Amino acid sequence: MGIMRSLLIALPIVFSVLPIVGLWLEIPLAAFVAGVVLVPILEWLTTGVERWGPAMPAWGPQLPRLILVWVSAQLLMLMLVANDLSWPTVLMLGLSMGYVSGGIGITLSHELGHRWNRFDQTMSRMFLATLGYGHYIIEHNRGHHRTAAIEGDAASARRDETLWEFLPRYYRGVFVGAVQLSRQTSRWWNEAYFWTAASLMLICAVALIGGAKPFVFWLVNTIVALFLVGAVEYIEHWGLRRRVTETGVERMGPQHSWDSPSWISEALLFNLPRHSAHHLFPSLRCDVLKRSEQAPQMPTGYAGMIWLAMLPRAYLRVMTSRLPVR
Repeated sequence: MGIMRSLLIALPIVFSVLPIVGLWLEIPLAAFVAGVVLVPILEWLTTGVERWGPAMPAWGPQLPRLILVWVSAQLLMLMLVANDLSWPTVLMLGLSMGYVSGGIGITLSHELGHRWNRFDQTMSRMFLATLGYGHYIIEHNRGHHRTAAIEGDAASARRDETLWEFLPRYYRGVFVGAVQLSRQTSRWWNEAYFWTAASLMLICAVALIGGAKPFVFWLVNTIVALFLVGAVEYIEHWGLRRRVTETGVERMGPQHSWDSPSWISEALLFNLPRHSAHHLFPSLRCDVLKRSEQAPQMPTGYAGMIWLAMLPRAYLRVMTSRLPVR
């Protein structure tokens, strides 16, 4: 059991170093192939197999910080060497880094963004700003956690909404929501605009100082990362709604978020697939979240669910029957 616990801790660490290791081994697509092919296969083979599932690692407060620092440093290092690489290598590295930025980086930014101390929150926003997404935590913490599974929430997909219909509404809704929430806290300074301006300054610096290859690497990385976060938001609340009556809105419960029983996905994404518990206890660290038997269950892990969501007819066929009867 101790060996398996160590392996589970190692999974996100190994995945997070794949872009730079892949470059060194001359396999620049390593992380992308792992995220798109290998991880979904492992999730499918192990979903519901609980032999090692209960022995989830206790990551503690430091490991998420350290991995996020590494992901940020790796992104910078690869941009610095991009001019020495061929265009195909730059594009393949961008795809690989995008999977790490979206799968590991944004997941850990989400985790640190929920913590109370200013250091973790600043780390979270700084990494998200490298992807032009520094406003995300504003809307997520102060908006989505109040309005999840309610009609109109930017991050709660409707039952009749495909992934491709959801994404434009989601990205626009997160930004508009962040701007409006920022206005409620200050008349003179808008936090959402600040982080957007910081992102634009970074993008301009990359383009003007680094040149075309670092910029294209950053652009591919960012597109992949933001697609992943949008796809994950789609699957986490798709088709689930809280009742709205004359007396108010139904209280958030486990039945309003999808959980994934894949321990591979849980280990890679720091228990993000235990999403119903996260909504009930958003301030709890990821390593103490529990699965909920009352939450509707995905058929596989997040990587496999993203594939399924990209195929709307297949997604509806598989997921509609899993919606809770209300």
